[in-house]
Amino acid sequence: MAGNGATLVVPLPRLPGTGDLDQPDGVIVLRFAQRGRRLFTIDDARLTDRVIEQLRRAVAFDRAVEHGRSEERTRIAQDLHDDIGARLLTMMYKAQNPEMEEYIRHTLQDLKTLTRGLAAADHRLSHAAAEWKADITQRLSLAHCDLEWSFSAERDIALTVVQWSALTRILRELVNNIIAHAQATHVEIAGQFERGRLMLTVVDDGIGRQPEKWSHGLGLGGVRKRVKLLAGEVSWRERGVQGIRCEVRVRLAGTRE
Repeated sequence: MAGNGATLVVPLPRLPGTGDLDQPDGVIVLRFAQRGRRLFTIDDARLTDRVIEQLRRAVAFDRAVEHGRSEERTRIAQDLHDDIGARLLTMMYKAQNPEMEEYIRHTLQDLKTLTRGLAAADHRLSHAAAEWKADITQRLSLAHCDLEWSFSAERDIALTVVQWSALTRILRELVNNIIAHAQATHVEIAGQFERGRLMLTVVDDGIGRQPEKWSHGLGLGGVRKRVKLLAGEVSWRERGVQGIRCEVRVRLAGTRE
């Protein structure tokens, strides 16, 4: 009881699937007008029980929906692997020249990354960072561009599928833009996760200038859209006398240890 009898604080039992065991328990707070002139009754206890039961049902429904989504993602990933993957593999073996074969091989690798990500039930940040580095290294090496990579995190967390997918595509599109337009020979990528926030910095030594005048089509427009999806912000600016510096800041809310 608190507030001279005007407030009743009821500990909320832990609901299944709502977080880590080391997270603080919640409470239900019942307040009354007239500053507690009426005592809490059995009806108030029943109201609290009904609220808790509704919360249980809401959590169960949410888990059922996520389970359905997970099964559908797995089905899509399997279809992509079996159908599109098989077709690309056939095309690779029938490629007319080494350049086309290498392009299809790279596309197959992209498809493999996508399907593995869709089918995975869990995406650890550390594992995602390792995949990003391997993918970007391969892309830049084909463009004869060096990569300087650094990534640090105060703790490892599990990314949601939406977070993993958005971050993967953000980095991929930023690198694709450098390869296609910047004519860079060196790229620096740094990632830092701290206090629930992830900052990604992509710097190149290419010919790009005046990013404020760039036309943001499907590529960079897609970057902005995905950053916004993660409730973050992205900016581009000139890097000294040569190159562009891009900074992406997102908050990875809803993550868990």
